[in-house]
Amino acid sequence: MKKKLIFLLSVLILITIALTGCNWLSWGLINVFDPEAQLRVSYSDITGDTISLEVYSLNKVGFNGEGFSCKYYSNDILIPDLMKTVGTPFRVEPSDTSGTPGPITTIGLLLYSQEVQKYMTSNPSAEMTCTISLIGTDDAGHDILKSITVSLPALSETEPEPDEILQANVIITNLEQSLNYARIYYEIENTGSIDIDSYQIWFTVKCTDDSEYTDWTVGLDLKIGDKRNDFGSVDIGEKTAESVKIKNWELTNYDF
Repeated sequence: MKKKLIFLLSVLILITIALTGCNWLSWGLINVFDPEAQLRVSYSDITGDTISLEVYSLNKVGFNGEGFSCKYYSNDILIPDLMKTVGTPFRVEPSDTSGTPGPITTIGLLLYSQEVQKYMTSNPSAEMTCTISLIGTDDAGHDILKSITVSLPALSETEPEPDEILQANVIITNLEQSLNYARIYYEIENTGSIDIDSYQIWFTVKCTDDSEYTDWTVGLDLKIGDKRNDFGSVDIGEKTAESVKIKNWELTNYDF
């Protein structure tokens, strides 16, 4: 009986890995049979009173955004009268391959309304911040409310503090092929002012027959100002690699 149970669990684990790729542990077995959109959201810039958001899916489930929920805080205390929901419909297309970023949807969102500006004018000593969450339904019918910013400064003239800038520069230095693998050599530099605890870089290799293959590599512990040379590999089968480009990268600081 014990051997049968171990065999059954092994089969389930293999099926899970085959269907969900590298992120199956974080999403659980249920997500194999009832997949939910795995969304990644980042903001690249704040210009004036508008924040630029980038949204993409990491699996084969798309997402229909209905808008954003905004909550505002004064000295870390929620101000209920300033809470609002902004209806901004948008579409996030699914990824072609689980674990690989799909097409990026860029959205410009008004960071604070006239009511918020009026509150800030009336309370000049208040430290205003806001939290933004996206609202919508994925292609599998799951209702999703995903927090995408926490304690973001709400003042248009205020830029993030230097110790809160998570940023890097990544360049490809060489491309080689070994058997069925394209080996991509790259250089990554922490150009922000906060340590990078971990990073993921996605490479897309184009072969001589115009086919393309994408895979990712990871790295850990890149301190402020540090520069590192490393490599990642992409399985291209029996094809011949012609060129490579960086499709995307994602940086993480666990305290940020």
